[in-house]
Amino acid sequence: MSLRVLYATFKRNFIISIRAYPMEFFIGKILTAVFTVFSAYFMYHLLFKGQINNSFKEFTGTSDYMTYVILGGGIYLFVNSTFLNVSRSLITEMRTGTLESIMIAPFNRVGYFLGNMLQQTITTSIEFFIAILISVPFGINLSLINIPSTILALLISLVSYLGMSLILAAGMLYLRDTYISQNTVFLSILLLCGVTFPVEYLPKYLQYISEAIPVTTSLRLIRNSAMLGLGIENQIGNFIKLAILALLYNSVGFLLLKKVEKIALEKTYA
Repeated sequence: MSLRVLYATFKRNFIISIRAYPMEFFIGKILTAVFTVFSAYFMYHLLFKGQINNSFKEFTGTSDYMTYVILGGGIYLFVNSTFLNVSRSLITEMRTGTLESIMIAPFNRVGYFLGNMLQQTITTSIEFFIAILISVPFGINLSLINIPSTILALLISLVSYLGMSLILAAGMLYLRDTYISQNTVFLSILLLCGVTFPVEYLPKYLQYISEAIPVTTSLRLIRNSAMLGLGIENQIGNFIKLAILALLYNSVGFLLLKKVEKIALEKTYA
């Protein structure tokens, strides 16, 4: 991995974010997470009258629905921002006419994508903490948080999100489409991965699909660590599972990109 490529990509993307995107762009992403909390709050208090089914407690280990949803909305913001912007990096290069230059240059893929991921992680972390602070009046409770377990869960989660973004990047570059592919993926994650409700409520065949997506295990680990205070040793199975998924997704993603890059260049000069 080239640290120079990583730093150069990180610096370039930061400058672009500051100069090219208006403040409303960042506010809009924060509001997405906040509106998720709003809708859950009104459903919980107005529709369900503050009552939680016993099955919810059984599946999640808690009756604190609001904290469950607030963390889900916050992590979904993280997934949305990192996943979207990292996966769109190469097709953005193609649209701006710089993809060929990158291919010709000594292009270190690992450094390039890690630079994109690092920039998005820092930017999204600020948005995430603002969204969490706004959600405090709605009843988030992190008094039992296990900090080492939460940090480790977040770190492995970020690696898995990078792998997911690489696969999506290959798909976008091949199809030369961002709108349909990215929105299909994000809606699928929102439905299948337990952002606002336990995946156990889904039909069995959808649960199998859900467990194959790293976001599901990521959310489970972060919630167990932050809400229930479970340590690393209590969740070692889920940590190993998420690490394997992260390795698998990254390996497949880089292999797909190598093949798709050649096809994209052939289409460009065809």
